[in-house]
Amino acid sequence: MSVIKHLESTKSEYIESFRKFLRQPSISAKGVGIEECARLLKDIMDEWGIDAEVLPTDGNPVVYATVESKKSEKTLLVYSHYDVQPPEPLEEWISQPFEAKTVEGRIIARGAADAKGNIIAFLKAVESYLKTEGEPPVNVKFLFEGEEEIGSPHLPSFVESHRDMLSADGVVCWDGGLHPSGRPSISLGVKGMLYVELRCRGARTDLHSSQAPIIVNPAWRIVWALNTIKPPGGRIAVRGWYDDVRPPTEEELKLLSEIPFEEEILKKELGVKEFLDGVKGLEALKRLVYEPTANIAGMSSGYTGVGSKTVLPCEAMAKIDFRLVVDQDPYRLLKLLRKHLDEGGFRDVEIVELGTLLPSRTPPSAPIAQASMKASEKVYGMKPVVYPNSAGSGPDFVFTKILGLHSVWTGCSPPLAKAHAPNEFNTVEHMVKGVLYAAEIMENFRYL
Repeated sequence: MSVIKHLESTKSEYIESFRKFLRQPSISAKGVGIEECARLLKDIMDEWGIDAEVLPTDGNPVVYATVESKKSEKTLLVYSHYDVQPPEPLEEWISQPFEAKTVEGRIIARGAADAKGNIIAFLKAVESYLKTEGEPPVNVKFLFEGEEEIGSPHLPSFVESHRDMLSADGVVCWDGGLHPSGRPSISLGVKGMLYVELRCRGARTDLHSSQAPIIVNPAWRIVWALNTIKPPGGRIAVRGWYDDVRPPTEEELKLLSEIPFEEEILKKELGVKEFLDGVKGLEALKRLVYEPTANIAGMSSGYTGVGSKTVLPCEAMAKIDFRLVVDQDPYRLLKLLRKHLDEGGFRDVEIVELGTLLPSRTPPSAPIAQASMKASEKVYGMKPVVYPNSAGSGPDFVFTKILGLHSVWTGCSPPLAKAHAPNEFNTVEHMVKGVLYAAEIMENFRYL
């Protein structure tokens, strides 16, 4: 393949472009470096012969490009995101999070795996075709957003208003990585999301804690409210929460049974002795893939500094992310949550919606799924791990429900690459393999 020779001759420049991309912060949660990163991404694409545009949304901009091919009438839409998670806690990084320093063969940086490495790898694949053959195997459209890490709040309206521009025959959501076993990983769907903040206020200001017998403590109110949402036992206690959950099909369960679940490797990496409730094997995997979740992502109230301070806080807050499965609707569940709190005596607890995503799924027989499976096996020399549904969330529904396309979630990031955690990393080897993987997906999709 001509792509391989071109990649070998330009590998050092390719990796340096990757480092340059990593050094530009793009923290959507804090609004740091977003515009600058979008422009930098456009500059890299332009330099590689991919004529890109930075398009406005009601939030952070989208970077878009089309690369035409005379070899095929088929069009592949490639989605990913240039925004990253906040790097905190900073003290746990072994090098600065936006330095892109190489430590023991690892390029350490926030966004190295999720998902700047993926973006650069697919762009390099297309650039390699342009330089060697003048065109890629299929028409390619790139859609890179800057809000994935905050729930993609403006992507649905952008996709809705640009249906014609984004028309395609299949979608690769290029925002993934390898399985802990080292095999390529492909997800045929994602969980949805309902992210909320619970807030409660009491007195006008923080008080001396001696007032606790007669003044409401918002921290207790939040704790008690949380306990009614998910009491001990695991299941979410909001009435009607599971009514719309679609059970897995026999085909999906077969795919699930073929997934290697590296329990001991995962436990060691995460620093835990056992999983929740002692669950193991296939049952643990079923929980990850098919169960809705209610997770307390953070809590804040009163004094949390060094030493003691006898204070009765005037306000309290908790952030909760609910992962949703097909066919749960986050907007319906938000109403159920409000009703649940009201009926439980917590009308004083405010719910602030921070983000929503619909769950989504693609059949294994879809052409883009088959193209990705064949490509991954050829490049990595191993059969891919195919998830009927991901344990994580993403804006897949904008492609499957708004555009009516099939999509897969895959990518080239290293296994256990510490995405969202300190010391996130990638390697040159994985970046090189990623280019070849992207190239093979395009080659296979051309004929399916």
